[in-house]
Amino acid sequence: MKLISGRATRMPTPPHPHDDEIETLDRLIIAMLRLRFHLDTTAAGIGLSAPQAHALLRLGEPLRLGEIAGQMHCEPSHITGIADALEQRGLAVRQPDPADRRAKQLIATLEGHELRRKFIAGLLQDMPVLSPLNPADRATLLTLLRTADTTIP
Repeated sequence: MKLISGRATRMPTPPHPHDDEIETLDRLIIAMLRLRFHLDTTAAGIGLSAPQAHALLRLGEPLRLGEIAGQMHCEPSHITGIADALEQRGLAVRQPDPADRRAKQLIATLEGHELRRKFIAGLLQDMPVLSPLNPADRATLLTLLRTADTTIP
């Protein structure tokens, strides 16, 4: 506070050297939470838990259970329960990996592919973060995300 002409006035706060980084972090967290809510509600709309829907989303092609665990950032034992639930619903089957018969692959069934397609359509409808962007901005965002995360091929 500074006294000017007998009145106390608040002096402007000097910019913090990391204001942009803090705002970026805050916006990323908010976007993540909104996307998570959208994923959860869309999954519930097709009768799956979020982890089951996330695994089904990965099954555009057959994947080893270990690969799914890596992509979902969870323990392989957690994928076993998810694979069990998908198999019980007739959405996926486990088969030996042709390249390594000791490993198991999870493969979407025809019904699984159809539900996967429906899930993707639901995710893309009114999707937080993406829906407000025009195609050029979406392309820019994809480029930035690829640059920021080089772990996804």
